[in-house]
Amino acid sequence: MLIINDHYGHMAGDNYLKGISHKICNIYKHSPVFRIGGDEFVVILTGEDYENRQEKLKNLREMFDHSYHQTDVEPWQRFSAAAGMAERASQDETVELVFRRADQYMYEEKLKFKKENDLTMEVR
Repeated sequence: MLIINDHYGHMAGDNYLKGISHKICNIYKHSPVFRIGGDEFVVILTGEDYENRQEKLKNLREMFDHSYHQTDVEPWQRFSAAAGMAERASQDETVELVFRRADQYMYEEKLKFKKENDLTMEVR
């Protein structure tokens, strides 16, 4: 998002965030979505979204990959995001431990995305 803000202004950055949020909410229709800062979002999976979590995550990743590669739209409409998912394990004493694992998975996906797209600059 920093690249969008720096090159196209904060209004484009705001539109970018709204677009990402909309795309996430379209995949996870039965779960609360929270923006936790900058361009980072957390989804607490419930019901059908939790039951179909692997398929939903796959759909989210495919949707962002497709959106990112649409070269016929403005850059702030080419949404991309790295996603990580973790479940609460019996040894987890806090939600923070679950969040850290999800964050680690997200970071690994971000590195994979950068490598596959031959990017040397920071991406979300």
